[in-house]
Amino acid sequence: MKKLFNLFALLSLATGFVACENSEQPTPDNTEYTVNLAADKSEIKADGTDTVTFTVKVNGEVKTDEVMIICLEDNSVLEGQTFTTTTPGEYRFKASYKTFTSDSITITATSTDTPKPEINVELKADKTEIVADNSDTVTFSVEVNGEDKSSEATIKIVNYNTELEGNSFVSDVAGEFTFVAEYEGTQSNEVKVTATAVEIPQQKTLKLSVSKIRIKADGVDSATFTAMYGEEDVTAACEIRTTAGDVIEGGVFSTTTVGSFNVYALYDNQRSNTVSIDSYDPNATIAYEIGTIHEVNGVKGVIYAIKDNYVYMFSMDEADLQWSTENVWCNCNSSKGEWNTYDPFDPQYSRADGGVRDIKNYPAFKWCMDHGDGWFMPSSLELQWMWDAVSGGTHRFDSESVAQYNKLLTDNGGMPFVETYYWSSNETSADLIELIAFMNDSVVCLDPQKTNYYTVRAAYRFPLE
Repeated sequence: MKKLFNLFALLSLATGFVACENSEQPTPDNTEYTVNLAADKSEIKADGTDTVTFTVKVNGEVKTDEVMIICLEDNSVLEGQTFTTTTPGEYRFKASYKTFTSDSITITATSTDTPKPEINVELKADKTEIVADNSDTVTFSVEVNGEDKSSEATIKIVNYNTELEGNSFVSDVAGEFTFVAEYEGTQSNEVKVTATAVEIPQQKTLKLSVSKIRIKADGVDSATFTAMYGEEDVTAACEIRTTAGDVIEGGVFSTTTVGSFNVYALYDNQRSNTVSIDSYDPNATIAYEIGTIHEVNGVKGVIYAIKDNYVYMFSMDEADLQWSTENVWCNCNSSKGEWNTYDPFDPQYSRADGGVRDIKNYPAFKWCMDHGDGWFMPSSLELQWMWDAVSGGTHRFDSESVAQYNKLLTDNGGMPFVETYYWSSNETSADLIELIAFMNDSVVCLDPQKTNYYTVRAAYRFPLE
């Protein structure tokens, strides 16, 4: 504020303090005065230059001496009759003559700062839906007050808290992505882009199943094969044959030869899974029946296959264990279960450094062998025979046959099969093992790490009497 004096300093006269409010008192000569204050403008710029000029009238006459113009904001007195300031705001003033004061008037001092123009940042996308194939592209643009600022703005993916490189976006992940742009601290609107999953054409698989896996070798008893290509029954159109090369006409198989037959189908340049079927001499006394409980060496098991004059049975229990805790080649690659199981721990098949492997490092092996002499971890082929029997040749975990086997097990204190992967004793490398999937439509052999945890069920075989 310019040219102001403190009111208190000026009014240390015998007349005493002049109040800002009108409290007229008689003068010594008992004359009353009417004081009026006027200004040539009610608004100035707070630039220290723009000036308001006051006029004081006493009893209608302009008066310049013996009058004071007082700013009520801080009770200061103007020097002269003009006012300037550099501080924006409202200022109230009164005039005083002798003991009489005028009404107040207000002067507004406005800021001289130039207001910043409003910034409007707008984010646009050329499309809001893309395919999540890592190639379909959405391109963004950024406008600031209508001007293209795409190269200067930043674009962020809000729900991933990452900044976009450039102004285009692709994804191999399906989902919704939210984007915003930012320019000089001002944020734009949100734009949502949806990435839809890639439609993968359904791959048809040729699957072969059989009505039963064991028949009499009398030329009459038969098993019927069914070949499905996806959801289409192609039994009549495909070629079904044994691995020995014999064609099975009409998908119905019967024989007078005792033995095991492996059968597959051919259709549309695809080869199906292999299904094993056994034929037995109807005149021979069969002491062992598939799907029944048998006890050997004090341990019970369930008979699941009769192959090459051997009876195979699986344990009543199972466990989830690691194949091994170390990744070393054990030379377990034949289909003979006993040889696979015991080879890693036989001194004649010792490690390259001359030592014998510690069975504690092979939990699944140890668990099988702890069932007693002759018990072993089945090979992948022997596991496939087990899955054939348990599923009744349907390779469906939801089949009635699986339910019957599981009831047999649980009714006799055993553990049911579960829909999962089962360890075999077959290696495919120093760190990978074959698994058989006991799942719908599957005898798939997978190759997981030996150190993974999967399910194991022990097996036992003995000569057919």
